[in-house]
Amino acid sequence: MKTTKVIYLLNITLIVFNLILILIPFYALLFLMVLGAFQILFAIIIGFHFKEMSATTKTNFLIYIFLVASVLCTFLLISKGFLDSGQQLITLCFVTSICLAFYNLFITYKTQK
Repeated sequence: MKTTKVIYLLNITLIVFNLILILIPFYALLFLMVLGAFQILFAIIIGFHFKEMSATTKTNFLIYIFLVASVLCTFLLISKGFLDSGQQLITLCFVTSICLAFYNLFITYKTQK
């Protein structure tokens, strides 16, 4: 699966670049959205190799998809005004997004092995 190796290398490069941008927090938060878009694309591509994954990687992948959908729904509810857009909730969503970025890196690492 050469594709998954390329995805892993691109994923780790994007995460390292985002970690460098933490020196300028505003840019790091903006790039986090770009990183998230790439990682959703990576998840779709990896989903095509679902049958080839081990059982634990499949479980991790499904958990990741559920968590990403939850964060996206939360952002959608905030943007539509159904949830209070308090600073704590927005901060929680960004922290969760950062954790999901590392979880996606873990999954891409497992699939490229």
